[in-house]
Amino acid sequence: MPAPVLRPQRRQKRVEPMRRIGQLYHFWLHEAPLLTKAATAATLFGVGDRIAQRIEANSSVASSKEEEADRDGLVSASTARTLRMMAWGGLFTAPIMHTWFHAIERVIPGTGRLVVAKKVVADMLIMAPAMSLGFFTVTRCMEGHTVNDAFEVAKAKLPPTLATNYMVWPAANVVVFAFVPLQYRTPFVNCVSLGWSTFLSGMSSKKVTSAPAS
Repeated sequence: MPAPVLRPQRRQKRVEPMRRIGQLYHFWLHEAPLLTKAATAATLFGVGDRIAQRIEANSSVASSKEEEADRDGLVSASTARTLRMMAWGGLFTAPIMHTWFHAIERVIPGTGRLVVAKKVVADMLIMAPAMSLGFFTVTRCMEGHTVNDAFEVAKAKLPPTLATNYMVWPAANVVVFAFVPLQYRTPFVNCVSLGWSTFLSGMSSKKVTSAPAS
């Protein structure tokens, strides 16, 4: 008589920890929604930056000047860059998107096709340029540059950033506004932002020759 197959039980044992993590996240998302979303965004933006730095290192983008700076200061330049990305994700992206999703749901309620289209267009016209300008301005100010210098750099990087944004986020936002419950929209966007933060980190590290020196 053949021995009983135990694969389903083993599979269930592997799935159980993930289920518990999901339940725990669901609990904290309801108990402390903004804090949970901020922690999620900070973590994913930090991971996205590390991916971007790895890509840059593999493609020899990092300059010798940056490598020298990496050995000076309280923390390395690469760590400081990651911390700036985490600060942007946790302190800015999460609360802004949390507020945005609640506000747009009050202004344009529902999930019909026309309603979703209106929300996607609103996001493209309002949030996409605002968040892009905000990201480059805030993170450059964190580096110690003046607000004027940071904003000039942000304006220079806005067109290529929006061009990429409009290839990614409209489709993602259709899913968000049509299918994702309101309380899960910011975490869902944060997950998509893992790839987006990698792009932003790489774009942020690129030099803009037309920007004035601070």
